[in-house]
Amino acid sequence: MLGSAILIIISFIFVFLTFALSHEFGHFIVGKASGVWVYEFSLGFGPIIKQFKRKETLYSIRILPLGAFVKFAGLDQPPDSTDDVTDEDPGSFRSKPIILRLFTILAGPFMNFIVAFILFSIVFTAAGVPSAIIAEVFPGTPAWHGGVIAGDRIISIDGARADSIADVKDKIWQNPGQPLNLKIEREGEIIERTVTPESDPDAQGGAIGVMLSEIWVRRGFLESVSRGMSFTGKMSWNLLLTLWRMITGKIKPDVAGPIGIVQAVGQTARLGFINVFYLAGLLNVNLGLLNLLPIPVLDGGWVVFLLIEAIRRKPLSVEQETFARMVGMAILGVLIVFATFSDIIRLGTSGG
Repeated sequence: MLGSAILIIISFIFVFLTFALSHEFGHFIVGKASGVWVYEFSLGFGPIIKQFKRKETLYSIRILPLGAFVKFAGLDQPPDSTDDVTDEDPGSFRSKPIILRLFTILAGPFMNFIVAFILFSIVFTAAGVPSAIIAEVFPGTPAWHGGVIAGDRIISIDGARADSIADVKDKIWQNPGQPLNLKIEREGEIIERTVTPESDPDAQGGAIGVMLSEIWVRRGFLESVSRGMSFTGKMSWNLLLTLWRMITGKIKPDVAGPIGIVQAVGQTARLGFINVFYLAGLLNVNLGLLNLLPIPVLDGGWVVFLLIEAIRRKPLSVEQETFARMVGMAILGVLIVFATFSDIIRLGTSGG
């Protein structure tokens, strides 16, 4: 029991540090390279337990290992100084050309995608790559009429490689009434079948009448790394599609908040650490994309500010930026409350 609890705690710390530390490190290294003064780069929050200073930067480890943060001149005041940094100071973030500021902001999400790619590559090298298998075909359905049988492994759909169940479902969902060419592996042979998804009113998309399962097939190192890259891209695209469908009302909003993440880490840790790597990869993709949303206080909001500045050839006023940040905080607060409420409802349902 104690060993299980320790494993969950270690997994929890690993997952949080993986996506938070990589994100802030991306901002840090590009900001430093751009000549921005960095007051502090911290691992964790709360009271400092270890620190050292090099040039103007304080490097610290804090007692709560649940994230990281970086403080830039011109954006944050140093923890031990009352001196103001003006926009004209050479080390101020705001004094740098727009392109350097843009790179510094985008470096955080970009690093999340890099870490996700590394984590997925490790998982695929160690455990194999995911493949979608037809577990069951329901009689009278498009798959049944198209000659698909249980045990078929789907390789591609209309020429697009199907690396996972999500790839298969998404391609079918997007094409109701459109014939799809399925390349499948059956008993060692590669064959092709044509299936036309029927419209499913409940799913508001296409369906072919199958139950899917997933197996993991060992591949060589280079193919595993290649799949890690393509899988990161596909997960990003699938998340964007999901967000768009939520916004347009095509699917019911379903998001996880802090409670949901903690619960997911706990459940995943019991399945083995390679599964924790996989979850950490997914969360890195999620954090990277969500931070690019055009909401003030998120990286995407900063991108919008910088684009406006480039068009106007002058930055927003302090009042305008402050108002935008207040609106962004309100939006973010609503999203966090909604996600937390969804987590609580989910816990209540699973407990009943």
